[in-house]
Amino acid sequence: MTFLSPKMALGTALTALALGCTAIAGQTDATYQGPLACTVDVTSRGGMLTLEGVVTTTEALSGTYHLRVARGGTLMNQGGPFALRAGDTERLGRVTMNGPASGLEVELTLETNAGTTRCPVEL
Repeated sequence: MTFLSPKMALGTALTALALGCTAIAGQTDATYQGPLACTVDVTSRGGMLTLEGVVTTTEALSGTYHLRVARGGTLMNQGGPFALRAGDTERLGRVTMNGPASGLEVELTLETNAGTTRCPVEL
């Protein structure tokens, strides 16, 4: 059996607390893996890019979305409410712009009663 001094016990407890908070913080940044799946669909045609949020759910779900697209000094924001029935796939927001995908910063965030979901984007 190992005995810890009060200082060592306090240090151990604080380390455990910090690790627990880090795990919780990591969960809030992760994509929610429940009934919801989302991504940003990026298509290029004739020198124009179209970016659309795509959301699919296996159960009824509602909330709000925020689509943010930035390049250089240009910033475009779209958002609003959404409601999906079980099995629905919906396109949320649409941004069309000229030029290549390089240099773009794109975020699609969903807020539902299940929490915050940051959708993956592959440019």
